[in-house]
Amino acid sequence: MLKMAILGFLRDFPLHGYDLKNRVASLAGHVRPVADGTLYPTIKKLEDAECLTRRTAPGSVAAPRHMLEITQSGTDQLRRWLRDPEAGFITDDNKWYVLLAFLHHLENPREQALVLARRREFLDQPAQLFFDEQGVPIPPERLDSPFRKGLMQIHRSTNLTEIDWLDRQIGELNRRAGFTASR
Repeated sequence: MLKMAILGFLRDFPLHGYDLKNRVASLAGHVRPVADGTLYPTIKKLEDAECLTRRTAPGSVAAPRHMLEITQSGTDQLRRWLRDPEAGFITDDNKWYVLLAFLHHLENPREQALVLARRREFLDQPAQLFFDEQGVPIPPERLDSPFRKGLMQIHRSTNLTEIDWLDRQIGELNRRAGFTASR
């Protein structure tokens, strides 16, 4: 998730490490804070893999700043991750949000639609959040806790809103790509 966020933000424009950290934290930091001990080693790995480079730019106050820029190799890698995301990027909401934030960098509308269709297919599966002692899913109407019932109601409402958006977006992307699905 962090690698995709780094390359995605750098695909937008070059950034200083501190600015990059703040942007990643704004997007996904509410889930897991972005520590320097995680960010900078990941940047180094991406640099070693020739996915990004550093250049020195004049500082606004004193010392020069190291600006990070994505390379063509980094752009190609980002597009591969966007085109064929690992299952976790489809099923985990936080990873999905990161993928969705950068899906515009996958410029082919049909490829974008296929990624959205994977998420749509996932959302069609019934949510199983609570289970009894034997591991059998408890239907929402049998939940005793008003908080768990509320959680299920919020979850269902959010999913329905997302499904509606996905259906409209998939249709529009397929139309732009000249693709007509036969159902």
